[in-house]
Amino acid sequence: MLGALPESPPRLSSFSSSSPMELSLASAKPSPRAAAAAAAAAASTSSLACSSAGWARGRSGRRRVGVAVCAAAGEEVFGGRRELAGVQPLVEALPPAARAAVELAVVAAAAAAGYAAGLRAGGTRTTAVAGAAALGAASVAGAAAVNSAVPGVAAAGLHNYVAGCDDPTKLESSEVEAIASKYGVSTEDATFKAELYDLYGRFVFSLIQPGYEDLEGTEVEDIIKFKSALGLNDLDAANVHMEIGKRIDRDAGIGQQQAFQKLIFVTNLVFRDASEFLLPWKRLFGVHESQIDNVMRESAKSLYASLLKSIGRGLDIGTLIEVRRAQLAYKLSDEIAAEMFREHAKKLLEENISSALDNLNNRTQVVDEVKSILAFNSLLTILSKFPGEERFIRGLGPITLGGDSDHDKRVEDLKMLYSAYAVEALSDGRLDDDKLAALDQLRNIFGLGKYEAEAIISDAKARVFQTY
Repeated sequence: MLGALPESPPRLSSFSSSSPMELSLASAKPSPRAAAAAAAAAASTSSLACSSAGWARGRSGRRRVGVAVCAAAGEEVFGGRRELAGVQPLVEALPPAARAAVELAVVAAAAAAGYAAGLRAGGTRTTAVAGAAALGAASVAGAAAVNSAVPGVAAAGLHNYVAGCDDPTKLESSEVEAIASKYGVSTEDATFKAELYDLYGRFVFSLIQPGYEDLEGTEVEDIIKFKSALGLNDLDAANVHMEIGKRIDRDAGIGQQQAFQKLIFVTNLVFRDASEFLLPWKRLFGVHESQIDNVMRESAKSLYASLLKSIGRGLDIGTLIEVRRAQLAYKLSDEIAAEMFREHAKKLLEENISSALDNLNNRTQVVDEVKSILAFNSLLTILSKFPGEERFIRGLGPITLGGDSDHDKRVEDLKMLYSAYAVEALSDGRLDDDKLAALDQLRNIFGLGKYEAEAIISDAKARVFQTY
C-alpha cells in the first residue's frame, strides 16, 4: 500500500532565495564593535566554506570543477548569500554564552537607568521603581526578540555555508551540526530544519531540472550523500521529493515531462525498498504502477547503454564488474542487461566486419580483422565460464550474427570474409585441429550453415593447391 504524507509536510520555498526573517529591536541595536565582529565572522565563515574551485553543472548535465569567484558556482544551485539585517548581525557576532550575558547586562542596565529616571521625574521611590519596571520590561522584550532571531541567523549561516561549498556532495553531517551548535540551536529547530529541506530540494531539482539532458548515472549516489550530510530522515526527504514533483508542470512541454520522469527514477532508487510506502505517486500525481515500471526500465536502459560504451574488445575485468554493479543499482533486469550487452558486442564485431569489407584488396588487413573477431569471441566464451562470473556483466558468451533481421542481406559478404580466412588458414597446405576449430567458431559467429562452410573450405583448398 502506498503511504500517505503527514498532515503538515515540509514545504519548500519554491526553490527561490528568500530573505532571512527581519526582526527589529529598537532598544537593542548593535554597536559599531558588534557590527565589525559580525562582518569578521561572516568573512570567516565564507572563507571556510569555499575556495576558488566552483561546483556547477555543464550543458551535458555533468558536474564540473573550474576556476570561479568564491561561492559563485554553489549559488547557482542554492541561491545567493543571505545578508543579515536588524538585530541579526548582533546575534551573528556573539556566541550563545556571550549572547546570554549581554542580554542579562542589557536588562540590568535598563532597570538601573529606569530607576534613576523615575527618581528624577517623580522624586519618590514608587515612581523610581515604576520607571525601572517599565524599562526593564522593554529590555526583557528586546532580549526575547534577540533570542527569536537566532534560528533565522542560524538558517542563514547554514545556507551561506552550503552555497559556498566547492562540492555539496562532500558536505559532512558534522559540519551541519557544528553550524547549529555555533548558534546554539537544535538541528530539529523548525526554522533550521526548513532551511535543510530547502537546500535539499534545490540540490535534487538541480540534478533533474527540466531539459533534454540525460541523467549522468551518479545522481542517486550524490542525493543519498547530500541527504545524509543534512541529517534528513527518509520520510522528510521523501516529502521534499513529492514537493518537487508538485512544482513540475507536466503539461508545459516535453522538457517538464522528462524532468518528472527523471524525478521518479532517481527518487525510487534513493529510497529503494521503502519507495512503496514513502512515495505516493498514484495518489498525488495519478501515476500508475505500470507507468512507473516503464519509466524505471527505460531510464535504466538509457544509463546502461551509456555505460556499455566503456566496454571494448579487451573486456577489462574491472570494467565488467563495475558495469554489473551499476546494472544492479539501476534495478535493470538481468534479461534486458544481457540482451543489451549482446547487441553491444555485435556492434563491436560489425565494426571489424565493415573494416574488412572496406579493405578487401588488402588480404593482410582482412585477415587481421577476422582474427580480432575470433579473439573477441573467444574471450567472451572464456569469461562466461570464469570462476565468480556472477560478478561480471550479464550476457557474456559466444556471439552469433545468425538470426539477425538483416543476416540474409549480408550473408554473401560474410561468406567472402570466411573464404579469405580459410585461404589464409590453408596457406601452408595443412588444416590441423586448431585451424579447424577456428573455422568452426567463425562459421558460428557468421551464422553460416555447415554445408555452406564446408563448400567454402573445399574451394579454398583448391585455390591454395593451385598455387603450388
